[in-house]
Amino acid sequence: MKRLYSLAIFAVAAISLSACATGPSVGTSTGGLEMPIEKAAIKFAADVREGGYQVTATEELGKWVAEKKSMVIIDTMPADAFAGGHLPGAVSGPMPKTEKELTAAEKEGILKAAGAQKDTPVVVYCGFVACRRSHIGAKVLIENGYKNVYRYPAGITGWKEAGYQVEK
Repeated sequence: MKRLYSLAIFAVAAISLSACATGPSVGTSTGGLEMPIEKAAIKFAADVREGGYQVTATEELGKWVAEKKSMVIIDTMPADAFAGGHLPGAVSGPMPKTEKELTAAEKEGILKAAGAQKDTPVVVYCGFVACRRSHIGAKVLIENGYKNVYRYPAGITGWKEAGYQVEK
């Protein structure tokens, strides 16, 4: 948990510091609007706290993929989005946009995608930071006894922005 809070503090500090160094624009957002970013950051922090999972950043996950770390990567986007491109080695485990929409079949699907070994690291991701599919998937895994669950918040959008390759 301490690592999680340290990562969150580091992320906020990095965003803030990088924004201060951008020249004439002020703030974190390129459009100059801080309130939407603050709202998203607070919601993300609350989700992580409530979900009980860990978080991994793009660079760290990229390193894990390059090293072929033993893990399961689950794409929680709909099947058609998965078919259009996903992280290397990822499996499909679609989740709904909201917890209210979560069905027993979707729970069963993500548990099957994660596999039987509950100590193996499992990384879940969706489209972007504000997307809640990965939060829902991570919660389902934690609630079902998985021990090393990570949410990759930047999702497929952040992965591509960082220049990493996707599989189809």
